[in-house]
Amino acid sequence: MAEVSSPTPQTERATPEVAFLTALWDAWQALTSRGEAELRARHDLDLRSLIALAYVQGGADQPAQLARELGVPRYEVSRVLHALETRGAVTRDQTQADARRVTVRVTPQGAALWEEALGTVRAVTGPALAALGPRAASLTHDLHLLAQFTRSQPTATSSFATPSSPAQESE
Repeated sequence: MAEVSSPTPQTERATPEVAFLTALWDAWQALTSRGEAELRARHDLDLRSLIALAYVQGGADQPAQLARELGVPRYEVSRVLHALETRGAVTRDQTQADARRVTVRVTPQGAALWEEALGTVRAVTGPALAALGPRAASLTHDLHLLAQFTRSQPTATSSFATPSSPAQESE
């Protein structure tokens, strides 16, 4: 495994939390900037569409379910699905029992796009994951756990009290 230095923010305020967020940001930026560029150049596909396609292939066939699993608003899922549908990668059909309910399915063209794009993703992320060796699977698992835990917590505005001024405390 190649030795790589661990840069941290050059500030007295580089707490473990800031160092973690900086490392997460750096990894995200490094992998997605290159990955997104390759996906767009080779497949005219963005990362969000690729991930949505992966979820639909995995069985997430309802837009609301997809929005929950991706942690994005429904309107974002609608935009992504519309773009994929326009390309012929997915179909969106109304359910006969409830016309408001839509079922999303991957088309054969979408499955082929997925396979091609997956090859590109493997080419981009493979070397980075290989550098981590057996720790890659554990890191991936831990990041999923971190996301689940974070989503289950109350928002900052509801969990932290707003500091009051001395004048408010005396009232």
